[in-house]
Amino acid sequence: MTAGFMLAVFFQTRATALMAAETKAMSDLATVEALINLQYPGPWKIKDGVLYKGEAKINDNFAIVDYVEKLTGDSCTIFLNDVRVTTTVRDDQGNRAVGTRASREVVQKVLGAKQEYVGEAYVVGRKYQTAYKPITDESGEVIGMLYVGAPRTFYDTILYGSLKVMGLVAVVLTLVIGLGAWVFTQRTIIDPLQEIIAGTRRVALGSPGQPVAVHSNNEIGELARAFNQMVEGMQALANELGKVAGFAQNNGQLPLAKTVASPVNQQEIEIVPKSQEELPKGLNRVTLEQVVRFLERNKNSGVSSDEVAEGVNLSKVTVRRYLDYLERCGLLDIDQKYGSVGRPLKIYRLKT
Repeated sequence: MTAGFMLAVFFQTRATALMAAETKAMSDLATVEALINLQYPGPWKIKDGVLYKGEAKINDNFAIVDYVEKLTGDSCTIFLNDVRVTTTVRDDQGNRAVGTRASREVVQKVLGAKQEYVGEAYVVGRKYQTAYKPITDESGEVIGMLYVGAPRTFYDTILYGSLKVMGLVAVVLTLVIGLGAWVFTQRTIIDPLQEIIAGTRRVALGSPGQPVAVHSNNEIGELARAFNQMVEGMQALANELGKVAGFAQNNGQLPLAKTVASPVNQQEIEIVPKSQEELPKGLNRVTLEQVVRFLERNKNSGVSSDEVAEGVNLSKVTVRRYLDYLERCGLLDIDQKYGSVGRPLKIYRLKT
């Protein structure tokens, strides 16, 4: 994020800094021209190979260019054709670069095409943000150039100063957003998942314990609610199995050999015989108990096998196997209900 932000800022700031540097160079060039015209009235001309402004000699006249540099902070040069005759630009030894020539690109545009040049240019081996303007005599002939240049440090100060500030802002924003994302992820995803994992481990160790306390409405919350339902179902099943096993142990009966209170006469009615025989293969004691309970609830009206299957949420084939078993045990009364067509419908009732 920081890298992308900094890249966008770099290109935007570079364009802004370049525009600011060019604007300053053009403004300073106009200032220099006004100062020279004010200080030295009269036309530009060449006498005996020397550049004059009015009656003032420009060659080696450093007063005007030094004043411009002090006033604007820019380097300043006046050219006779493409040769520097007065300048503030210095070479590597610290000497004024008088007698050196302008770059070919500048000469072609200013002296050749008679146009102003604004942009980056090398001046005595160093890059400046420059502005050049042709100098013409009374006849309109181009006889030299007027130059001002902002050193690269001006451009770099704008560019890299802005980048430092924006970079610091980008880093702070990245840290804040990253911290916020971490906290959000920790609270909404990681912590709830750890709760579910811990609950799953408790179930695996045989101790379901308390339900998982997750209250979010996202997918993690759905997972937690499904887990809690599973745990509740397992606890309920375990309780039922414990009750059945305890009843069988205490009474010497099959796990389903139990009595229930009749809602009609509140008398104890035995619904499974006291027998020690094992259930037939494929039958389950818990499922058999569910079927018996459903029959008990509907013993007055009687029910069909389809109604039993729907009531205990089992397939019709499975329910018929349990009904046949109860019928063989002599626990069911079966009535035939005839319709207009087809086979008669069997109605099952528990014997009282």
